[in-house]
Amino acid sequence: MTDKNIPIVAKFTASPGKADELKKVLNNGVKPARAEAGCLHYDLYRSVEDGNVFLFHETWRNEQAVEIHGDQPHFKTMMADAEPLLAQPPEIHKF
Repeated sequence: MTDKNIPIVAKFTASPGKADELKKVLNNGVKPARAEAGCLHYDLYRSVEDGNVFLFHETWRNEQAVEIHGDQPHFKTMMADAEPLLAQPPEIHKF
């Protein structure tokens, strides 16, 4: 397993009329993610061009930290709560 930092950009697009609700759901995941030992950076942004689009910009210490994050109850809850509010599946890109 590599010890390289793993930047991630995750794009969430809300269904019409669901953006404010999605924002609340996604915001609920920020504080607990930042508290994880392997988290170096975790921010949520809302597009000024399209208010239905949200981006997480994250940096994790290594691949193991990413895997641990994906197994966290707060992450699983956020994803389950977000799913019915999304126009399409999230786009997740690791760099």
